Amino acid sequence: MVVRIATIIWAGAWNNRGDFYASLPGTYVKTVNPVLWDSPDMTGAMGYHLDTYYHGPAQYLTLYPIAYLDSYEQIAWALLPLYIVALGLAWLCLHRALSALAPGRDLRVPLFAATFLFFPLLQAFIQREFEVVVFLAMSFALLQLVRNRTTIASAAFAYIAWFKYIPLMLLGYCALRWWARAVVVFVVTSAAIVGLTHLAFGLPEFYNNNVPSHAAQVFRVFDYGFHLDAGGVLNGDGFCNGWFETETTLTNLRHGLCAISARAPWLPPNVIYLAICVMVAIGYLVTHFRLQRHARYSEGSIEEGWRRALEFSIIVTICSCFFFAHYYYLIALAIPLLVLLVRFMTRDHRGRLIAWAASYVLISAFVVPIGILSRLANRDMWAQFVGGGWFLYGELILVALVMREYWELGVRAQTTAEQAPAIS
Repeated sequence: MVVRIATIIWAGAWNNRGDFYASLPGTYVKTVNPVLWDSPDMTGAMGYHLDTYYHGPAQYLTLYPIAYLDSYEQIAWALLPLYIVALGLAWLCLHRALSALAPGRDLRVPLFAATFLFFPLLQAFIQREFEVVVFLAMSFALLQLVRNRTTIASAAFAYIAWFKYIPLMLLGYCALRWWARAVVVFVVTSAAIVGLTHLAFGLPEFYNNNVPSHAAQVFRVFDYGFHLDAGGVLNGDGFCNGWFETETTLTNLRHGLCAISARAPWLPPNVIYLAICVMVAIGYLVTHFRLQRHARYSEGSIEEGWRRALEFSIIVTICSCFFFAHYYYLIALAIPLLVLLVRFMTRDHRGRLIAWAASYVLISAFVVPIGILSRLANRDMWAQFVGGGWFLYGELILVALVMREYWELGVRAQTTAEQAPAIS
């Protein structure tokens, strides 16, 4: 464990160019620091000398000080210790939140191991992805939910949402729970973020970014197909648009289903995807209204804390798995995985723990360092992992586990409420 973490930190010192690098520098750097704007080691970035932004305002506001550094190398070295601290704080928030839900249990070892062996987290750290900061905000939000500080959690929700917009569904969650003050705080915080963004950057180009177009892909569900491009590489169309057989970074449900369908054309990926979406939506809403009607949990109770932890886990899982997602986006899945781990440990659910382990191993690229696996197998195991859609099975198991726990929570609440008159 110690060796694994040490090697990751070492790798992070040198192998640090991912999507975060590609999305820099942002138009404002042109006037704030022309040296960084013209830095030779930024020429490979998608945003180099382009008057645009590739993410929402939360990233650029949070990391505004890096604009005063003169090269990406300086930025990468500056972020290395900051991201170590961010991950440490995220773990601390998760440990405190889950310890409150499982009083009397020493969770330090299992939570530490499950967090820092999780490969999406390690990849996000190595590449300096802003998802590390978002993961900290999510962990902080979970802690505030468990502590019944919904307005503080809602402010964190707004911060998360204005990085990639898709988590705006967190506003819907607050509204569904009838947390009026939390809704107001979300709106006010969002207005502050957008206002500060306009003040700091001007914003004629800010809304010309690729996040909404990627999010819009989720609505392309009515047809699918595959074709060979000029180089003989198989590409997807319609529902599978954006998938191609040599792709090695995208790991959402859509791409996993398309990877399988490319080998089994009789399998309709869009139909399966829609069926999963419908089942999750119905399961969530039925359970929500069942809990609203029957649950008698007091604010701040362990039962209410578990309800919120499971609801938040479902939303995080949906945001991470059902939309456009590079592998390191799955860092957020550490939250539902840890919530389920503690829940299964405290209830002695051995069968579900085995299913949890299978999900964890499949999402985490088999846990063993992928370089070692590639040498042992004498093939590129990362390409096999993504191209074969192995991550998909882990995501589906995770969705099933978290939805089952939430469903059973609602069933128990209804059963208890119905038995209450007879008991009295």
